[in-house]
Amino acid sequence: MVELSKRPMLVLIASHGEWVGRSVESVLELNGFTVLRVAGGRRALDLARRVNPDAVLLDDSLTEMGGVEVCRALRDDPLFDHSIPVFVTSPAPASNRVRLAAYEAGAWDFCSQPLDIETLLLKMSTYVRARRRLEDVQATSLIDPLTGLYSVYGLQQWAEQLGARAARKHEPFACLAITSNTIVDGTPKGKPASTELTYMADVCRAQSRKSDVVGYVGESRFAILAPDTDETGARQFVDRLQRAVSRTSSISVEMDQPYSGLHAGFFAVPDFSAAGVDAHEVVRRAKAALQHAQKQLEGKRTSGAFSFSEVPVS
Repeated sequence: MVELSKRPMLVLIASHGEWVGRSVESVLELNGFTVLRVAGGRRALDLARRVNPDAVLLDDSLTEMGGVEVCRALRDDPLFDHSIPVFVTSPAPASNRVRLAAYEAGAWDFCSQPLDIETLLLKMSTYVRARRRLEDVQATSLIDPLTGLYSVYGLQQWAEQLGARAARKHEPFACLAITSNTIVDGTPKGKPASTELTYMADVCRAQSRKSDVVGYVGESRFAILAPDTDETGARQFVDRLQRAVSRTSSISVEMDQPYSGLHAGFFAVPDFSAAGVDAHEVVRRAKAALQHAQKQLEGKRTSGAFSFSEVPVS
């Protein structure tokens, strides 16, 4: 596995002043950083949530939303990775009150004019190295901290163990990949709220057997390893999950709340020893089937499930 610390370091810069933004961008690029630069506060907030930068640099004089306001919104977002260092800069010398407001909003550091680029670079490099180290440790953690389920790494470890047993005993083996299909006013909802993730995690736990292994694989998707489960059993498992979610959906529609259904994909074989794939491929194929289900059912108020055998060969 390639260490996360080996990938290019990405810094998101949101600056109102063109000259300051470009000068900081040039210095960072000369020191090995990749820079994504925007001008507006709302755009910075959206990208900080979506692109997983290694650091965020916010100008407090941003249009629409100031840097401190963006910083506060990120601090209060449970789905934002709070190990990402956030810097707030001021276009002019700042009072102690302004500095304290930035720190209260969640800023890791506050820099005012005249901007000491060398100090900023050293601090940013130190913070990013620490964050990369944390990412490397989390990548080999068995448990996902957001949901309490198994992480991608933990799921891989279990897949190897369960796959080896299924192959040795010539047993069926399956993997299901699911995600909620939340629709607001006819449009699929974007990034899920933490409450929705918690709800889906609880549904997966409640509907799984003791022998099943449930994991969170990111982007609101869950994967369930189901030993001794063939295609018929996998479809029954999906039906059980769909019924659990549909009970909530019926209540939500009556209360004029967002509709929530279930998209699912699965891969199942009757004898894993004869399948010709390894356990990691079982998970990958289930996720591919889920991706196909999402494309086929996009924007529809319906639940649906597809087997990997139904995915067109590209």
